[in-house]
Amino acid sequence: MTDLSATINNPAKNLLKSRKPVLVFNVFETLRPSVIKIVKQTGYDMLMIETEHVLHDEYTLTNFIISARDNGLSPIITVPTTDRMLVSRLLDAGALGINLCHAETPEQVDDMVRWMKYPPIGERALFMGANVDYQNADAEQYCREANQATMLVLKIESQKGVENAEQLIANEHVDGVIFGPGDLAASMGFHGGWQHPEVLSAMESVIEIALAKGIAVEPAEFPSNKTEYAQQKERGIQLFGPTRETEYQLLRSAAERALDAYR
Repeated sequence: MTDLSATINNPAKNLLKSRKPVLVFNVFETLRPSVIKIVKQTGYDMLMIETEHVLHDEYTLTNFIISARDNGLSPIITVPTTDRMLVSRLLDAGALGINLCHAETPEQVDDMVRWMKYPPIGERALFMGANVDYQNADAEQYCREANQATMLVLKIESQKGVENAEQLIANEHVDGVIFGPGDLAASMGFHGGWQHPEVLSAMESVIEIALAKGIAVEPAEFPSNKTEYAQQKERGIQLFGPTRETEYQLLRSAAERALDAYR
């Protein structure tokens, strides 16, 4: 339930704290109101917005982030760097979290926390605009609540990231872990073979570390039916959904199914 007295709320993080699953929809290019409406109507909790592989103009991205929040979704942004200006501006534009791709070292995580959190935890500079829904809010209350609400997700997608997983997850401000199986497979010498047993085993090793520390994590392989979904939830997995697919892959799949009767 949303606390109406709060200056900032993160619905997805609230679900994670309650040990409930979070359904994530990955968006690459289509920053349109229709995507937000359909994603919300179909039952997703979080929008993960890509910025590593695509370019967005800042005006459109800001509008998309604000609209996502207005519709009860948690927008988090996938970034390829721990650059202070990038992280700060995305959060000030209203993002409720950051997904750090190619997470490999504890120093990266420390830097991300430094730029994401206000003092005394970090060094984030204070600005109150889209991030606080343009409210005339109490700054002390907002900074305290923002430090709790902002979500840090690590995307592990290299052998180095797997090897350092325990150190990465040791940071108390890490909220979740997802995978980039394609890049992970490539780093292990299995280009295009993300379902290779060694790649799956590497992801499983990270999953075990995350579960032991109570950190939300996605499965190595997503469930194909309700029984598998129930089993993964019972195991403690909390992050689900097409986090490894683009919206145009999903569109292609739906478009091809629509033609099944004509082939």
